[in-house]
Amino acid sequence: MLNTLHKLLKLVFIFSAVITGWTSIILLSNTTFNLEVKEIITKMYMNQKNFIYNVKDLSLLLVKDANERFSEGNKSIIRLNKAKPYK
Repeated sequence: MLNTLHKLLKLVFIFSAVITGWTSIILLSNTTFNLEVKEIITKMYMNQKNFIYNVKDLSLLLVKDANERFSEGNKSIIRLNKAKPYK
């Protein structure tokens, strides 16, 4: 298992290095695809930014939901305590 994970991480690292190097060469050599490469890189960064904002929004919704559930749970406990006669 550990060996498989190590191989996978090595593959991801090599792939990332090749893509980064290739992209750098394209951007530095001013090819005909230079503008398209820059546009795709911009889209990639915007997607990362949107992902972070979406995670933040999801976290806030989960906290709101938890607060409502806990407050409803506390209300039902209080109602049960009021309904039970103490001896």
